Amino acid sequence: MRYPDDVAPFGSMPMNPTSDDWADLAGLTTMDDPAAMFVPQDFIVPAGWVTRLSLGLSQLTDDGVDTTGPRGADIVELGAAQVEAMLELTTLTRPGPFLRRTTVFGGYVGIREGGQLLAMAGRRLSMPGWVEVSAVCTHPAARGRGYAKRLTTEVVRDIRADGDRAFLHVAHGNPARSVYEAMGFVIRRDDLKVVDVARAENAPGPPSI
Repeated sequence: MRYPDDVAPFGSMPMNPTSDDWADLAGLTTMDDPAAMFVPQDFIVPAGWVTRLSLGLSQLTDDGVDTTGPRGADIVELGAAQVEAMLELTTLTRPGPFLRRTTVFGGYVGIREGGQLLAMAGRRLSMPGWVEVSAVCTHPAARGRGYAKRLTTEVVRDIRADGDRAFLHVAHGNPARSVYEAMGFVIRRDDLKVVDVARAENAPGPPSI
């Protein structure tokens, strides 16, 4: 399976995909429209495919995050009506894939000043009992004010209010990891990666593996 290409680039397959699974994914992707997946470090991309990105990740869960404080009055809800400002901020800060309809995942909050969106955070992938925190970013001119911590806490609060737990991914070497750990996030796995795979240009159809 794969999300619509204007929502998110992520796809999914079984943990030990067969040639039929790869053939299914081939029907949903092209060289210009790859699929991203969170996988173990030893995940093998077969012949007939091109790996455009392979980035090591840590996965953290919200075990010790304190959400008992009040919500700040300057935190606002974000959605489709604010998508242009959200796209502008994510293009500048590059927190990860954010597309025109990514807002359908819901739960986006931000901080504005003088009509400009300075920081945001929201939700992305979900499964029974768990929801991913994503798109945490702050305009360079507003860094150091604690906006990312406050907005991440607010997203976690809302996820818990729905009866779920929060998790997130952070790239190996990203200094944001220490911020998340200071908030109470706990490392669940250090051996993950995100891969961006596309059918090889010379593969005319679903590959035979």
